[in-house]
Amino acid sequence: MNRRAAIAGTGAALLTAASRPAFAQAGAMTALVNAAKAEGGVVVDGPPIDATREALVTGFQKAYGIPVTYISSGTSASGARVRSERAAGKYLLDVFISGSDTPVLTFLPGGWLERIEPILVSPEVINKRDWKDGHLWYADPNNTILRVLQNVVPELAINTKMVKRGEITKWKDLLDPKWQGKFVAKDPASSGAGESLTSYFYIEFGADFVKKLYQEQKPVLSRDARQAAQWLAQGNYPIAVGPEIAEIMRFQELGYPIEPVFPTDAPSVLTGSWGLVCLLNKAPHSNAAKLFINWLAGTSAQAAFATSTQSLSLRTDVHYDKDLPPFIFPQKGTKYLDTYDYKYITEQRNPAIAKVRELLGE
Repeated sequence: MNRRAAIAGTGAALLTAASRPAFAQAGAMTALVNAAKAEGGVVVDGPPIDATREALVTGFQKAYGIPVTYISSGTSASGARVRSERAAGKYLLDVFISGSDTPVLTFLPGGWLERIEPILVSPEVINKRDWKDGHLWYADPNNTILRVLQNVVPELAINTKMVKRGEITKWKDLLDPKWQGKFVAKDPASSGAGESLTSYFYIEFGADFVKKLYQEQKPVLSRDARQAAQWLAQGNYPIAVGPEIAEIMRFQELGYPIEPVFPTDAPSVLTGSWGLVCLLNKAPHSNAAKLFINWLAGTSAQAAFATSTQSLSLRTDVHYDKDLPPFIFPQKGTKYLDTYDYKYITEQRNPAIAKVRELLGE
């Protein structure tokens, strides 16, 4: 049997093996490793974070000796690129790792993905007891997109030298005239996080709140997360609406008097960070791609990946490389809105975004 036939046969064997009990998966994993090494490489499009690139490229090559070609994107630009490539009959990408929008709203309806659930064969991955709530997590009803990260994200932060702790406890406190023109807010017209935040406000509080917050209160709008956090840290503005968690953490580590606030008049927000993992169909290195995903969902790779993205793994057996701030950990008894929920993305958020655009004249 030649190499190509052997690799094809391995793919069929993996589908059969996926339905076997956990103890039978070791053989399927061995076969996958051999087939992946025969392909000689894998192409991954992932977060544009240097620490993440290092963790994934170095980690996978160290584990299996297979080189990773890493494209630093993980954004909507990847959707446009892949669409153009496929229109030209080119299939260049194996694995896509991103936030919620591009996988769910572009890759999935584009028909570019292979279901991930059947290719998970690593014994440590398919052991459901090692995952939060006793199951693997997926971003869509057909278990095509694997989800591996989740954390609480603060949507409000204050400079404690300018705002007393307990002075702002509700979102509606921001409508007090004394805060008019005195806070920086993520630009509601910015795609992705900006629109998600305004849709959250619309769903929770309605149109009147959105108009008052963004028009009557005259916030300074910013699309530069680092600049907004710096303004907050240095006291240019005492409040930031929609701060970037990584920037807040960075300035906290530098000793600036800023901290997140979780208003009590709406659910706190859960995010999936960069934690959605996709397997491209017609991938040029399909077995290496499947092996990469099995490796990425494992304990040690999850620890490095979660730490590099300053998020939390949905695995329950992960120990992180450094201390993470306690506010990103979900707490029992607290109500959350999971912004990576499939129905929220496809049925609630987008209609709300359209309403907000109309309200704000965008």
